[in-house]
Amino acid sequence: MHLIKVAFLLTFLALCQRSQVEAAISTEMDHHLRCLEVVADVSALMIENSVSAIRILAECVNFKPKLHLTGSFVRFIRLAHEFAKKAIYDKPDCIVQTFTNAVGLIRPLITKFDSLNCFDD
Repeated sequence: MHLIKVAFLLTFLALCQRSQVEAAISTEMDHHLRCLEVVADVSALMIENSVSAIRILAECVNFKPKLHLTGSFVRFIRLAHEFAKKAIYDKPDCIVQTFTNAVGLIRPLITKFDSLNCFDD
């Protein structure tokens, strides 16, 4: 998880268009970097837990596809479409539960993001 956080943080730093000297001096830049660190933490947490969330959703929907290792990309898209269709139309409660779990997982980081007043200029 730390590698994912570092990758996101470095990506966000690369997008900054201020000079290194100004970044070292500026408290505004420090504030923005703390906000971006929270965004990186949320992204890393969501990526880290996405596979288990999809697995739990597939079990809830009772989706058991026949996987072929030599399948084409189009077959993978059809499989994803069948999974989404079954989850949305047959068991929407499973999707709601998945999103509820995701929100519960990132709620402390959202609170931290709000406390930093990242959208206030």
